[in-house]
Amino acid sequence: TLDYITERFDFFNRLCFDGKLQRPPITLNTRYSQMGATKCKVVLDKDGKPYNTDFSMEISIRRDLPEEEFTDTLLHEMIHYYIIYNNLQDDSVHGTLFRQKMDEITTKYGIRITISFDPSDEEMVNTRTRNRYVCTAESDDGKMLFAVVARNKVPQLWDAIPKMQGVTNVRWYVSDRQIFEKFPVIVSPRLFHIDADKLHHYLTGAEELHEL
Repeated sequence: TLDYITERFDFFNRLCFDGKLQRPPITLNTRYSQMGATKCKVVLDKDGKPYNTDFSMEISIRRDLPEEEFTDTLLHEMIHYYIIYNNLQDDSVHGTLFRQKMDEITTKYGIRITISFDPSDEEMVNTRTRNRYVCTAESDDGKMLFAVVARNKVPQLWDAIPKMQGVTNVRWYVSDRQIFEKFPVIVSPRLFHIDADKLHHYLTGAEELHEL
């Protein structure tokens, strides 16, 4: 219930954030793919500098989460809120500042916090099947690229992909996570855009290849 979520927000605010977060309006929704969301409006001050205002937080009640998963979700959103409330600039959605605060809370209080995605994806990340070859790279504008590569095409594409226009920082991995079954397998030089944090999560436990 909203009353319970509000009470837990206040509790973790005192425990993990020294009580310095002003509680934002919290609303409930029934989305399945996103268990929590934290938002704000960015405006300019009189000197033209951006700052965050009009904060809000949403928590999904679509699933009846165990207490541990609910705590994970709430604290995950509270870290996002901590960053935007203090007008801090992180280097990505779940970047250095987010991970530092996440690790600090885990170390001090033993509370598990994850960077979660679609629940169906999460199950596939945790399920192991056969090995697949995954190529990752960055585009010239800093976006993350990747592809699942047919095993018999790895030697050919190992040389070909770094020669693609606008592609840098090419890396190769072997992963046995089921999540990579959902993507097409390429047999010619081709890469797809993907959120960097998602890809990092999908590559949990993967082995990086430095040579064939």
